[in-house]
Amino acid sequence: MALEQRKIIRWGQRIGILALGLTTNAAMVYGYDFFVYPYLIATYGFWLGLFYAIPGSTVLCLLSLWFYNVTKQDWLGIETIKRLRDESAKGKIRKFLHRIANKGDILSFLFLSLRHDAFIVTVYMRRGNGNYSMSVRDWKIFWASMLVADVWWGLLVFGAIEAFREWLMPFVPSSILNWLGSN
Repeated sequence: MALEQRKIIRWGQRIGILALGLTTNAAMVYGYDFFVYPYLIATYGFWLGLFYAIPGSTVLCLLSLWFYNVTKQDWLGIETIKRLRDESAKGKIRKFLHRIANKGDILSFLFLSLRHDAFIVTVYMRRGNGNYSMSVRDWKIFWASMLVADVWWGLLVFGAIEAFREWLMPFVPSSILNWLGSN
């Protein structure tokens, strides 16, 4: 059986794949981060809420990683960004961005983990462009990023909930608090 030739993806298809991938990923991540996380932490407190939220976050990241590796499609544009990071830079803006992207793995890991989920961090930090397999290093990055990102997000959500309870709740009418179940 002959090896299958890779199908050339045209610009229109690439834009469609990116639009669908980015929209789906954003809906999933923002839905979990801004609805499920706050609900769990507000209902069960910081530690127990985090204990309940982390497994769901882990499952979402593992499923995203599995789907990304199986489809072998750059549906988030990460492989394109990695290609730009690894190529030599020409021009002032490209050289500046190239310098920032190549400052080191620890800085990249921390910056990405505080901003994105473990799926994005792991795919970005994998060695090689178009690499759709996981090494031991990649799994270490994944699990470390899960811990950093979830604890960081849990602290942010807990802080927002406590700030709301302390500063804004006294000004919210009791009818709305009863409807929310907070009274």
